Amino acid sequence: MKKIILLCLLFISLWGYSQEEIIEQKNNDGEIILNQTHSDSQFDEEKNDENHIYNAVEIMPEYPNGGINGFRQFIATNYNLPKANRDIKGTLIINFVIEPDGSMSNIKVVRDLGFGTGFEAVRILKLADKWIPGIQNGKPVRVNYSFPINIDIKVKE
Repeated sequence: MKKIILLCLLFISLWGYSQEEIIEQKNNDGEIILNQTHSDSQFDEEKNDENHIYNAVEIMPEYPNGGINGFRQFIATNYNLPKANRDIKGTLIINFVIEPDGSMSNIKVVRDLGFGTGFEAVRILKLADKWIPGIQNGKPVRVNYSFPINIDIKVKE
């Protein structure tokens, strides 16, 4: 019985926080038309803000020379592995923003493995070609992008 009451309370609390309202209307032919309206005006303002950074868009950015596989190849070809006195293995994560003109900005190392691995990744990204920008509502927009770089350095003994 307690579980049923808790489930009902959870449902009621989630229902109260709904951000979308669906309005049902009928057209002249008697067909039902569903319209969605957003009750949060800040959400609508963000869509129109040119400085808004999207995490996902209708058409995601693409590297012009072979797509994501071409970008991986560019990184692998140009990345200079650091000289280390011990094995380094792991995934370095870089975050950056692809601008509406295709350039990269806000390049940040989210996870660094040390020994200059993050510094080298930033250096390489600054050398990369401009991307084909992401598109939202028919316009190029700023898109946040994370990219993992797997590193496996074994020291020869």
